[in-house]
Amino acid sequence: MLFCSCSLSSRCALPGAPTKTAQAVKRLRSRYAFVLTGTPIENRIDELYSIVDFLDPAVFGPLFRFNREFYAFDEKGRPAGYRNLDRLHARVRPVMLRRRKADVETELPARTDHIRLVPLSDVQRQNYAAHEQIVSKLVHLAKRRPLLPAEQDKLMRELAMLRMICDTNYILGDGDRTCPKLGELEPILAECRDNPGVKVIVFSEWERMLELVRSLCGRLGLGFAWHTGSVPQQRRRAEINRFKSDPACRVFLSTDSGGVGLNLQTASVVVNCDLPWNPAKLEQRIARAWRKHQARAVTVYNLVSVDTIEHGMLATLADKRSLADGVLDRLGDLKEIRLRSGRQAQLARLEQIMLSGVAGRPPAKPPPADPALAFAQRAAAEINGHLCTCEERYPAAPDGTAVIVVIVDREAGLWRPQLEAAHADTWQHAPSEAPRLLVLDRATQDALDALAASGLMAVTTAATRRLHPLPEAPVALSPEEQQRAATHRAQAARKLKAAQALLAAGLPEEAAAPVGDALHALGCALALERRLPAPPDSAACARTPWSGLFPAPIQAVLPEAVANGETGIAILIAALADVR
Repeated sequence: MLFCSCSLSSRCALPGAPTKTAQAVKRLRSRYAFVLTGTPIENRIDELYSIVDFLDPAVFGPLFRFNREFYAFDEKGRPAGYRNLDRLHARVRPVMLRRRKADVETELPARTDHIRLVPLSDVQRQNYAAHEQIVSKLVHLAKRRPLLPAEQDKLMRELAMLRMICDTNYILGDGDRTCPKLGELEPILAECRDNPGVKVIVFSEWERMLELVRSLCGRLGLGFAWHTGSVPQQRRRAEINRFKSDPACRVFLSTDSGGVGLNLQTASVVVNCDLPWNPAKLEQRIARAWRKHQARAVTVYNLVSVDTIEHGMLATLADKRSLADGVLDRLGDLKEIRLRSGRQAQLARLEQIMLSGVAGRPPAKPPPADPALAFAQRAAAEINGHLCTCEERYPAAPDGTAVIVVIVDREAGLWRPQLEAAHADTWQHAPSEAPRLLVLDRATQDALDALAASGLMAVTTAATRRLHPLPEAPVALSPEEQQRAATHRAQAARKLKAAQALLAAGLPEEAAAPVGDALHALGCALALERRLPAPPDSAACARTPWSGLFPAPIQAVLPEAVANGETGIAILIAALADVR
C-alpha cells in the first residue's frame, strides 16, 4: 500500500471503454492500492480522508466516524475546530511515503526568498477601491444570509479582479498600462542580464501581465521564451528547449501552465508577479528551478502589492501551509492549528484578508443590529447636547414607511445637514429600508402638539418608540402578554418545522404557506414584546415598518424571498432557523 506523490483513480488513462477502465483500476487497487498526489491537503483534513478511503477504507472507517474523531462541534452540530490531529498523523503514516524538500536539502543548493512590497499607482488605487467597495457590500450581505448563486459568482469575479488590479489595470482590458511591479522587476532582470549565465523564470496567473513583462524584456535587450495556454503544445516544447539551450534566451515567461511538470534548472531566479491562493501551487512554481541537478543557488522574489488583498494572502498561505505540515509531517504544535471553515468563518477570514496590512485603515464596521437606536446615539453625540428627543414613529397606514422624528432645541436648519448625513451613513449597510427623517425645532413641535390637542389636526401614528432619551427601564410585559408572546413563538416553531419538512421533500411551493405563517407568528411575538403594532398578515412582514421588527438575518432576505420564488423560500427558511 503506497500513498505518495500525482493521482490515480477511475479516470486514469487506460485503454478501452470506461467499464474496462474501472475494472482495471479495481484489479490494480486489490493488488497494490496506491494513489499518487503531491498535495494531499490544501484546505481541510476532509481532503486527506477521501484519498485514504480510496487506499484502504478500514483506516478511517465511515465519514461520520472520521468527523466525530477529528472534529470538535458546536452546540448546533457544526464543525468548530480540529482535535486529535496527532492521532490523525499516526493513522496516516503507515500508508504514506513522503519525501520532502527538507529531507534532501543537502542535495539541493541554497534558496533565498524575498517579498517585495510594491505600492499601487493612483489610477490602480482608484480602480481597486471601486471593486473593493462591491466586495465589502457582498461580504456584509453574506454575513446576514446565504448569497444567491449569481451573487456568489459576482463575489468570486470581484475578488479575481482585485487580484488582477494588484498587477495592472491592463489585465481588465483597460488601456492604462501602468504597472508599478515592472519598476520592481526591472532592476532584478537588469542584474541578471549583467551576470552571464543567470536565467530567470517569471510567473503570472494572467497573460496580459506577461505581455508587459515581455515588453520590458525587449527594452532591456533580453531574449525570452513564451509559455502560456495560448501557445500550441508543440510550440511549447520548442520554447522550453530554446530556454534551456540558447544562451541568449534569458527569461522564461509563463502562466501556471508551466507551474508543474517542467525541469528548468537552467534558471536560478524565480519571480512571482502575483500569489496563488494555494501554497502548494506556489511551491510547485518555485520547484521548476529549485530541484535536483540545480547547480546554482536559487533566489525567489514574490512581488506583493502593499495594502491590498495580496498583502492579506500572505497570512492565508502561511495558515494553509501549517495545516499540511502539521498533519502530514508532524511539524509545529498541532493544538495551535485552527479550523477555518463554515460560511461565517470564511467570511470573517475574507474580511481579515481584505484588511490585513492596510496601514491606517479602520476595521470594517458591521451594520448596527438596531439602526434607529444607533442613529439616535450618533445624533446625540454629533450635535453636542442640542438633541431634545428622537422617536421612531410607525404610521397607521399598512404600507406606510416609519419616520424618525428628531426634535432639536434651536432652528432645525442648523442641524439638518449634519443629521441627514448621519442618517444616510447609519443605513448604508443596514438590511432594512431607511425610514424617513423629519427634523423639527422645539417651537414647531409644541405648535403641532397644541393643534393635535385642540382637535384641529389628526394624528395617524399607530405606535411610537422613544430612542432618546431612553426610558429608565423598559415596561415589563404582563403575565397575559408573556403568554401571548410565547404562544406566537410556539406557533412560529411549528410552522417552520412543517416548512422545513416540505422543503426537504422537494416541495418548495407547498412550503411557502407555512413559512409565511411562521414569519407572521414571529412578527406578532416581536411586536408584542416591543409594544409595537403587529403585522396584519405574512405579506406585511416584508414591508416597513414591520420588516424592522425582525433580526438582521431575516430583514436581509425578506425582499428576495418575495422576489425569488423557490430560492427565496429556501433562504428565508434558513434565516428563520438560524434566529430561532
